[in-house]
Formats: sequence, C-alpha cells, structure tokens
Amino acid sequence: MPTAMTNGTARGATAVQGSAPASITAARPVVATPPSAPTLPANEMAARWRDFPWETTPLGAAASWSPALQANVRFVLAAPYPMLLLQGDDLVQIYNDGYRLLMDGRHPHAFGSPVRSAWPSGWHLDAGSYELALAGTSVVTEQVHFTVTRDDEREDVPFTVTYGPALDADGRIDGVVVSAFDTTRLAAAERQAQAATRAKADFLAVMSHELRTPLNAIGGYAELLALGVRGPVTPEQRGDLERIQGSQRHLLEVINGVLHYAKIEAGVVDFAIEDIPIGELVARCEALVAKDVRRRGVTLENRARDTTLRIRADEEKTQQVLLNVLGNAIKFTEPGGTITMSCEPGEAGVHVRVSDTSHGIAASDVECIFHPFVQVDSRSTRAHEGTGLGLAVGRQLARGMGGDLSLESEVGVGSTFTLTLPCGRGACPD
Repeated sequence: MPTAMTNGTARGATAVQGSAPASITAARPVVATPPSAPTLPANEMAARWRDFPWETTPLGAAASWSPALQANVRFVLAAPYPMLLLQGDDLVQIYNDGYRLLMDGRHPHAFGSPVRSAWPSGWHLDAGSYELALAGTSVVTEQVHFTVTRDDEREDVPFTVTYGPALDADGRIDGVVVSAFDTTRLAAAERQAQAATRAKADFLAVMSHELRTPLNAIGGYAELLALGVRGPVTPEQRGDLERIQGSQRHLLEVINGVLHYAKIEAGVVDFAIEDIPIGELVARCEALVAKDVRRRGVTLENRARDTTLRIRADEEKTQQVLLNVLGNAIKFTEPGGTITMSCEPGEAGVHVRVSDTSHGIAASDVECIFHPFVQVDSRSTRAHEGTGLGLAVGRQLARGMGGDLSLESEVGVGSTFTLTLPCGRGACPD
C-alpha cells in the first residue's frame, strides 16, 4: 500500500545490509515452492481470501491460479508480520491480518483491488519502490510512519518497510512483496541509548572539571617550588618535582582525552568551519611539540611551508588532531629517529602527512589503532603511557569536518599518518 503518510528514505538492497534491526529479515524474492498440502492458515484474511470472488478481478478465478501464485499467497497469509502481495500487471492487493491494521480505513474494499484504484491519490508515492522490485531490486525504507488503531486508540507507529520481487515457478518476476516491521521498541531503545550517552558525557564533563581543578593546583605549586619560591631546591628535590609535574600532565591528558571522546560520542561537538592557512597551523604545532621533541631526542622536519595552501576546517580541532598525531609519532619514534611533516593538495582535499621512523605497525593492525582505548602492541602498551584515545578522537574530529585520518605503515620502516581535509577556496586543482 502507498505510504502517503511517510517520510522515510528508500535505499537499494546493496546499501541496506546492517541498517535494519536485528529482528528484521531483509526483503528477498519469494521463491514459489508449493507445500505438500494446499492448506491455508486459520485467520481472518485467509478466510476472506477463500471466500473472495477472484473471478471478478484481473487475476481470474483462484482455481486457475498457478501453483506458484497459490504458494506465494499462502506464504503472505501465514506470515507472522504485516505482509502485502501486489500481483500481476495491475498489482492486485492480497494482504494478511497484520497488514490489514495498516490499511488506514481502506479495508476491506482494498483487498483484491488493484493498488491504483484502492489508492487513487497516493499509490504513486511508492511507485518507485514497486518499479525497482519489479526490476529485481529489493528496497528497504526506514522510519515509515503508519497510523494504527490499537485498543480503540489511533497512534503513529514507525515501521521499516521492505519491497521485494515475487517470483513464479520459472523464476520470472510477476509481483511485489511488501513487508512491514514495527520498530517502536527499537526507536525507544535508540532514544534511551542517546539519552544515556548524553548523560555519560555530562557526567564526565563534571568529573573532569572536578579532577582538573586540583591537578592544575598540583602543577602550579610544583612549578612554584621548582622556581625556588619557597626556598632553595636540591637536585634530588628538583628531580622529584619534575616527576610530579610529568605525572600531573599525564593525568590531565588522560582526563581531556576521555572527555573529548565522550563529547564526540554524544554528538555534542560543534565545528566552526573556515578557511585556514595550513602552513601556519603546522608551524604552530611544530612549536608546541618542540620541547617534547628535544626531550625524546628525535628530529622534527617541517616541509609544510606553503603559505598559500588553505584548508576548510575548524582551526582549533584541526590543531588538536595534528597534535594527537605528532604526540603519537614522538612517543613511538626511538631517540635518533626522524619525524617529517608535509602537506599537498589533491583531488580529495589537502593531505597533511606526518611520517616517522618508528617500529611500524602490521597491516592487520592498522585499523585497530583508531579504535578507542586500543594500543595494538602489548609491549608498547607497557613501555609508553596513554589511553589509546588520541587517534580515535583524531579520526572522529577529522570526519566531523568532512575529512579523514588514515595510516600507512610498514614494520621496521615506519608509519605515515595522513590527515585529509577539504580545500579552502582556490586551494585545490579543479
């Protein structure tokens, strides 16, 4: 039946996998295999089918129907969920008890009638899905809303509706099978999950504030002591203070990482998109990590000095992504190694690359490092601090700006992270 009251989005079968709820079986051709006994289910619509004057319809008397069509009808009438068969060139409607509730007052005269006559002002809304099914392509439409009467009360109910070809015994398409699946519980569960995610983000925001306040105090007082404000500091004491400051910075990084990821997961991150000179931004990141580079004993080369190249992105969040990637490279590149930054325009956007001479990552583990709380090398996990959130946050931020963060790596050679972002005006080739 036409879904005149819907606002769903139809998609071809190739794009449908994984989109429907787990309890839903995606539309597939109804293969006509007549059962051993020509019995019908004991329900209202089966009885109506048995008593209906089919000889007055374009399908002719039921006794003249092919075994394949009779098998398809039995399949529809016995289905445990709403199902409709549109049969023949006129798309005559045969539906079961479940689908009768979705007919919005057109039952019973719609039963046995061509869809065009039963829905003169609305059948064309589903015509595209019918045509695809008749051409052999199954279609799934999500968030289709039907007005359903339950316990004498009318309510708006969301469904996922599938359209698939019905086959005769020779495999030819001679109709359309429409199935509808009530997704009320799924929609409610999704709303609850979204509310829980937002509540988690709010909780983490409050907790991070409560934790960062004393941690900042610890860092501040440690710095005052290191400066000798409270009196002379011995070399041993200075070493202790440096360890305190290092631990304080690490805890702050952990808290900030968890908070950023929670915000992204909850969908509460806003992006201020503008044109940004990428060369200037890379130079700023180079300056911010200079102290860590010296401490680690590695060399950082900046080859991204094109002052005319611009990206279209959020400046603060792009800097965060680059700092996450640079921090990862510094952490895993051994002393004496080299980290190189470069950028160039391309068809997909501007590519900002950070290459290093680290140990590298196996091809099978490349995607794993973008998962939250994951560090693929257990040996590295013990040797280096971190929650495994930096790269996960970086990729999500990049995608939120219309770009991506990817990795190419070879064990024993090194790794290259590529941040791809949309070109600023006039920055990329046509």
